Amino acid sequence: PPPRDAPKQRFAPWLLSAVDSGRFRGLRWTQPGRAFRVPWKHNARRDRTSADLEVFRVSGGAEPARTWSGRYEGCPEDPAKWKTNFRGALTSTGMFKLLEDNSKSGDDPHKVF
Repeated sequence: PPPRDAPKQRFAPWLLSAVDSGRFRGLRWTQPGRAFRVPWKHNARRDRTSADLEVFRVSGGAEPARTWSGRYEGCPEDPAKWKTNFRGALTSTGMFKLLEDNSKSGDDPHKVF
């Protein structure tokens, strides 16, 4: 982990870099540089896997060094909190607008920002 006094990376640049990287399954551009999709399976779905949650976990839910507000210390086993933190970080930047909510889609739940 970085030293405590190291500056934390801001959420928006981290997220855009994550979309570019292809590291997270389902997180990708729908219109390069303009709109991207985030996989958004409900926590109660039986077909949800750890890969479906990875972007939320890494973005600030379970890794305290990656928290964006500095107020939350992480919660390693609470996927609902990870998603809440992710949604809050998206909103707080003022840079992202929800364009499509397909989170209730049976075969491909996702949101487009």
